[in-house]
Amino acid sequence: MGLSFPGKQREWKRHPMKAHSFKILKEMGVPVGTVIDVGILTSTYELIQAYGDTPQLLIEPIVEFEERIRAIYDKAKVNYELIKVAASDRIGEASMRTNSVREGVDITHARMTDATDAPGEYRTVPMRTLDSLVAERTLAKPYLLKIDVDGAELEILKGAESILPDCSVICIETGITNIFERCEAIRRHGFQLFDLVDICYYNDRLVQMDAIFLNHRIIQERGLSVYKNGFDIAKWKTYDPQ
Repeated sequence: MGLSFPGKQREWKRHPMKAHSFKILKEMGVPVGTVIDVGILTSTYELIQAYGDTPQLLIEPIVEFEERIRAIYDKAKVNYELIKVAASDRIGEASMRTNSVREGVDITHARMTDATDAPGEYRTVPMRTLDSLVAERTLAKPYLLKIDVDGAELEILKGAESILPDCSVICIETGITNIFERCEAIRRHGFQLFDLVDICYYNDRLVQMDAIFLNHRIIQERGLSVYKNGFDIAKWKTYDPQ
């Protein structure tokens, strides 16, 4: 599949977008045996685009999305398994609130919560750890782990501690109030920040982004350190949106 972005592109330029980062990671030879995609709504097109030829484990507890998910991934001919559970740090059941911020769309967000006073609809869904789900399967390593679940990212990481050493790439959604704790939780497991992408503003203020990390072991094995051969001014790029 070819990359497609708004506006006319005169030449390839590096942009802070998941699609660009995943393309660069593939060009760098960063290995990915299985994509583990936690919280996909109806799809993660950037992972279909970059890793459509790689098996994908899709974790999405909202059953209303199943038909759309299967239609998209079947059409793209992705080898996938859809697991309709919420990922967290324990096995059991979770209370989940769904709501929508877009007119005409029934559900845009789903969040695990113990509260019951916020607007939205509530349901109980099965809950599993990623460690337990992966242990039940024979998945090719290393893993690319993407997490976007509207709030339970740290719990998911805690429930994935056994598989984190087998991840080559981790992509996690962060906000301005939790970016430091989420990034530190990944860094202390031996990962180095690779990119900040899909940056979002609200009322002209930074509010959200995705952070992409590389396993330090992969960096060492593949010789991917930033200044491994010294500084080369030809490789220095200031971001240009044009």
